[in-house]
Amino acid sequence: MTDIQLIQACLQHDRNSQKLLFDRYSGQMYPICLRYCRTQAEAQDALLMGFTKVFHRLHSYKEEGPLGAWIRKIIVRTCIDLLRSQKSLPLVSLDHVQVQEPSVVYHESMTYDEMIKIVNRMPDGYRFVFCMAVIDEMSHAEIAQALGITESTSRTQLVKARKYLQSRITNKLNLYQ
Repeated sequence: MTDIQLIQACLQHDRNSQKLLFDRYSGQMYPICLRYCRTQAEAQDALLMGFTKVFHRLHSYKEEGPLGAWIRKIIVRTCIDLLRSQKSLPLVSLDHVQVQEPSVVYHESMTYDEMIKIVNRMPDGYRFVFCMAVIDEMSHAEIAQALGITESTSRTQLVKARKYLQSRITNKLNLYQ
């Protein structure tokens, strides 16, 4: 069944199609929830809340891009809304700070899991902006709108996140030498 056929069936409130849509995309969306949420329980809540929004807004999907990308935006915003409602989204305006872009550090001895552990240890503000910009490929305008910050704060948080990563990766690599 194509995505368009699946959407049409879901819009007719066909429970089997809704389950199929959830099954088709939840595996891709759960890791996104884990990037934004601190615990698996929070990530599961965000995933379910996000798919509830997907089903309520499915009529507004315009086929202007892949369905998965449309769902991902809803999931990311749901995670942010959930964290904001828990008052655990500490973002401070850093418009006045001047920061230079760090160079990228890469080393083949770092595993994906080690890198994810470092990202998960970032302060929330850094982690959210980093995930939204680098992993979810959102623009600074989209990030600013989603988080209720300015674009320059988004840029600054991203630069600080990269510096944080660079410092942690460098420290980790020094342990290997």
